[in-house]
Formats: sequence, C-alpha cells, structure tokens
Amino acid sequence: MITLAIVFLTLNALGVTAVSRDFSAVVHSQTPVRALVSDAYDGATPRPLLVYLHGFCASDDAQQALELTSMRRVPAVRNRLGVDRRRQQVLVQTGLREAALAEDWIYVAPQAPRTTRECVLCNMPERSPNSQDRLFASWITGIMARETPEFACRAWDGSDAVAFPESGATDDNDVHYIEEIIEATKKQFNVDSDRIYIAGIATGGFMANRMACERPGAFRGVATFSAGTFKNASRCTPDDKTSVLLIHGTDDLTVPIDGGVNSRGVAFPSSDESFEILGDAMGCSNVISQERSTLPVDGGNSQPDVDVRKRKFQKCAEDVKVEQWTLKGVDHFLERPTSEAMFKDAVAWLKDLQ
Repeated sequence: MITLAIVFLTLNALGVTAVSRDFSAVVHSQTPVRALVSDAYDGATPRPLLVYLHGFCASDDAQQALELTSMRRVPAVRNRLGVDRRRQQVLVQTGLREAALAEDWIYVAPQAPRTTRECVLCNMPERSPNSQDRLFASWITGIMARETPEFACRAWDGSDAVAFPESGATDDNDVHYIEEIIEATKKQFNVDSDRIYIAGIATGGFMANRMACERPGAFRGVATFSAGTFKNASRCTPDDKTSVLLIHGTDDLTVPIDGGVNSRGVAFPSSDESFEILGDAMGCSNVISQERSTLPVDGGNSQPDVDVRKRKFQKCAEDVKVEQWTLKGVDHFLERPTSEAMFKDAVAWLKDLQ
C-alpha cells in the first residue's frame, strides 16, 4: 500500500536547481521518502532512477551537511626530515546527488525502515587519525545506550556483519522495502525501467551490494563506496546479473579496506574479496588492470592528486561489468573536491553501462 503526501520546494546544489517531492511507502511501517529531480524534468521523457542508501544513522540530508575536520597525512609528501607531512582537512561524503541531477536523473534517498541502538560496525581502532570517528563509535556503542534510551539509528540490514546482528540479513524486510520504494517512485515519476541504479555508502553500500546478490534483475548497475558484501560467498548467488562498481579508500579505518570483524566478532570481507565474490557471482573471469586515474584534492597544485587504481574482470556473463576502484590515501570521508569528482565519475560509469 502506498500513502502519498506531496510537498514541492526548491533546492540549490552546485548550480543545479532541484525540485523535491516527498512521499511515503508502507511495508510494515511508514517511512518518509524524498525524491529529487532537476528543474528540467517535465515528465514527458522517461528518466533514469538512482536509489541512494545512506550510511549508518545519517539520512541523505544529514550526510550532505556533515563535515569532519581532521589532521591527515598527505600521501607521498614528507618534510625535510623524511617525516610524513600532515595538514588539516575538511572531510565530507558529498557530490552523488548533484552528479545525478546534472544528468537529469531522478534521485531517491529513502531512510532505512528500521532502527537499531547498536552500531556493530563501529569497531574503530585507536590508530584511527579521525578522533571524531572514535568518539562517535564510543558514543554509539556505549554512552548512547546508557544516557539516551529514546535514541536509535536508522540502518540498513546489508549483511550478517552490518547493522542488525539479531537478523544477520536473513529476512527480506529491507529488500522488499527498497522494491516498494521503486514502485512508489514509478507512480510519481516517468521512470526509465531499463535504467534503474542503486548506490550506497558504508552500511548503505553493503545493502546495495546485497541487492546485487538478491535482486540483480531490478538494476542496470550498482555503485558502492566503503562497503563490501557477505564474507561467505554462498550468500551471494544471484539468479540474474547486474554490473557492480566497488570504490574504497586504502586509509579507511571505519570500514577497513582489508576487511575485519564487527564489534560482535562477525567477519566482513576485504575490498579485494568482495570484488572476487561479486565477480564470480556475476559470471566473470580474468581480472585485468586498467589505466590509472587521479582525483583532485583541496589545496591546489601544492598537494598531490589522489591516485586511483582500477581493476575489472575482462569478461562477465551477459556483458555486465564488475570493477574495483582503489583510492590511495583516502579515508572513510573525503576532501570535498575528491568526493565530488569521485561521485561524478561513478555516475558516469553507471550512465555508460549498456
């Protein structure tokens, strides 16, 4: 059942004027959904749809406003004594919705339908350079439970290592909810059903990769940042194929690129393992390296660009693509120019899928 409550307003983002339409989808509970379209959208021509799944506890709007200030090592730059140079950086996770709207896509960012009081993926090591990350992890896993009994975070049930340890991604609640979101959006907008994409960050990225495993036929492509899939490859046995792009920073200590265990000891795979698992699931073979690229940083020519190592499977079933982009020196959050350029490239990758 779909309950509609429509509100129009105008937003400005990097020069893109967007129209917002709020509605709600009902599965087991009702959760608000915000859809954005560019002001060029007239409803006459079917447009691609990008479904974005937020990270732990932060809605899309909250994530757009979130900035972390951190002293970070500058890759490949050392002072005269040979010590790694550090500088203050403002780190964000922004640029995806602006890139989608610039392509005149429909952008939908639902909030996860369920809440939790435990951040099982908040297993931050003391060596993390981002004190905010450590404080947040401590607050979520300890102080919140003791001091704020009414508080809970919205989170996606993306794998057995993410968000809901009591379910371990064994029920279909979130999967069905995302399907319901898509159907509700189709009733509101002229959606190109052949070009529906899904993307996510962190726990939302795990959920997007879960959709690649369990509902691949619903999407032309999947793009995730700082996320993985099930450690057990037998949990990813799709009955159809879709293209997948995995992006991860080498210095990510929130969701380590080398994998790890959550706060309950449940393992999640490395980026390389996730790449292999999803590639095998999509009928791919023969990994090859591609030409490297770079992403800009905040600091102009005085700072080195971010080096991006790209790998892909040479051949996959049904001509889908499975690729991995590894960002050297990049953490869970990125400098604004890096973040915006990365998401722009990810949208371009999705757009180019045949």
